[in-house]
Amino acid sequence: MTTPVPVGLCRLNLRVETSPSSEVYMEVWLPENWEGRILTTGNGGLAGCIQYPELAYGASYGFASFGTNNGHNGTSGGAFFRQPEVYEDFAWRAVYIGAVVGKSITEQFYGDVCGKSYYIGCSMGGRQGWKAVQENPELFDGVIAGAPAIDLWAHVGFFGYALQTLGFNTSSVTLAQWEAVRQEVFNQCDGLDGARDGILEDPTACVFNWTPLVCSSTPNNSTCLTPDQVDAATKLFGPITYNGTFIHPGHGHGYERELITYEYSPLVLTWIPEVFRYVVYEDLSWNPTTFTLEDVLHASQKDSSGNRLNTFDGNISAFRDRGGKVLHWHGLADQLLVSRTSDLYYNIVRSTLNASVADLDDFYRYFRASGVGHCYGGPGANFMGQLGGQVTVDTPEDSMLRRIVQWVEEGDAPEFIRGTKFINDTVALGIEFTRRHCKYPKVNRYTGNQEGLDEEGWECVEP
Repeated sequence: MTTPVPVGLCRLNLRVETSPSSEVYMEVWLPENWEGRILTTGNGGLAGCIQYPELAYGASYGFASFGTNNGHNGTSGGAFFRQPEVYEDFAWRAVYIGAVVGKSITEQFYGDVCGKSYYIGCSMGGRQGWKAVQENPELFDGVIAGAPAIDLWAHVGFFGYALQTLGFNTSSVTLAQWEAVRQEVFNQCDGLDGARDGILEDPTACVFNWTPLVCSSTPNNSTCLTPDQVDAATKLFGPITYNGTFIHPGHGHGYERELITYEYSPLVLTWIPEVFRYVVYEDLSWNPTTFTLEDVLHASQKDSSGNRLNTFDGNISAFRDRGGKVLHWHGLADQLLVSRTSDLYYNIVRSTLNASVADLDDFYRYFRASGVGHCYGGPGANFMGQLGGQVTVDTPEDSMLRRIVQWVEEGDAPEFIRGTKFINDTVALGIEFTRRHCKYPKVNRYTGNQEGLDEEGWECVEP
């Protein structure tokens, strides 16, 4: 993919040794119009890929911007096989090294001390941002952490559990049946937020009744579900436990077809064998069709004693005490990493710090974006300035990068994040609607008269 670079800049490519057996490759983009700030960018999935759109995003706003390959090239977890130092780069060290080296180079290049330091990332990049907040609180003054994979083994466990439940090759519930489920979900739950617009503002409020979808003794359509199919399907939407141990909160409703499409995508079907073969068991013969939830429990236990990928430490007091700010967001139609894990983490932080919502508001604000898929896309207002290429208007209300700067440097904290929905998700076709996504735990309620399309008809209220 070609990333347009809207400003003049000096571009450096570096190799940095992180241990005698590991290294990162990184890029440093130094814009002509440097405004004194620096930006570190994250990665995605298991990938060792520099996020060029985010580098361009930062440079266009005058940030000296850096990113690494996360300690390995390509998208495969095979790089971690019996390579603990490479795995450590992936777990945390690549972001740390990238931020420290990038800052040093920036100061040498411009001959001046850097101002505030920022971070932006989504998915695995969101996890990387939270990892820095938890363990290296001195690195960043402002962090944008989107759809974070903070409970990675739980998500991998869900993928395996869904395949174990529905079938490893094809789903026992067809895509046509899943579409029927989604339509019935909207029939029952779409109006709970005050607007029937094909978007659930609060999927947790949808208590779904499967009965209308169950086939009668003489089924009259091809999309009804047998009792066995209903039993299998329901397991994906409730808490998943193993021998009394909580594994995963289950997915929400309203994006069933997208969830199953992702479940049987090459990404997920590759992830499961890779992480267990290369990382958990270090056994290339491990067969994914033997998966059980015991494998997840074993992975989580092993993770807790090593370079932890799970990033659920609620004690972020050191980051708070040095004045850092976190803008955490998650799409409520995320078909890969369920937003409920972000809900859980927010409440873990509250409990750990013995803090009220008002206390957390001083430095940590979490926004749930209705109808937004994994990092971008979906039927909701999904252009929020959350990533490179996802910016509509150059204002703090519409660009998360501008917004975090305003919060860190001017003390103006966000009450909402605004998203824009383009017709067919195509900028050239024009805007379909805009919507303000609420700060958790508030939820959107509609009192307008334009079927949800008017931004002013929505109000953030207590659930």
